[in-house]
Amino acid sequence: MGTVHSGGTGLRAIARNLGFVAPVPDIDRRSAPGKFTQAVLDVSRLEPRPIRPEWVLEGQPEARCANLSIGTRGWGSTDHWSCTAGKFRWHFGWDETVLFLEGEVRITDETGKVYLGQPGVSVFFPAGTSSVWEVPTYIRKIAFNHRPVPRYAHLADRIVNKLQRMTGLVPAAKGGLG
Repeated sequence: MGTVHSGGTGLRAIARNLGFVAPVPDIDRRSAPGKFTQAVLDVSRLEPRPIRPEWVLEGQPEARCANLSIGTRGWGSTDHWSCTAGKFRWHFGWDETVLFLEGEVRITDETGKVYLGQPGVSVFFPAGTSSVWEVPTYIRKIAFNHRPVPRYAHLADRIVNKLQRMTGLVPAAKGGLG
């Protein structure tokens, strides 16, 4: 499958007709804000987001990004991100889970283990870690970022939950997502 990140409307229409690109839904952005955030993965909306020069190891990688959502009280975000060829070190200040959409990247962690990022692959990067990214031509991903909860807050949450269960204010958890 060829990439469609650089083409104009003609190439995009051909790719869409072949099923490589989903049609962009018509979202009314003028309506009043609701409870949920809705966004579209549209490569044309990615804006330049340069990689810090001191992180670049080889080449001239050009990163672009569009924020898709901001979590409650700023503790999380979802971003649509792409980058051209190059090699750079990336430092993760937040927990980040990525889902690769297009292209390929070799990621080497601090111990030397190599991970291959390609469409459909997900990788989790804990806050406080670093890795070296080698992008041969182009990579595009969705990043789900979450600020780590401090250890003391986890403990306080567990105590409150236990007290609520003991007093019958909240039923015992039975697993699952709900």
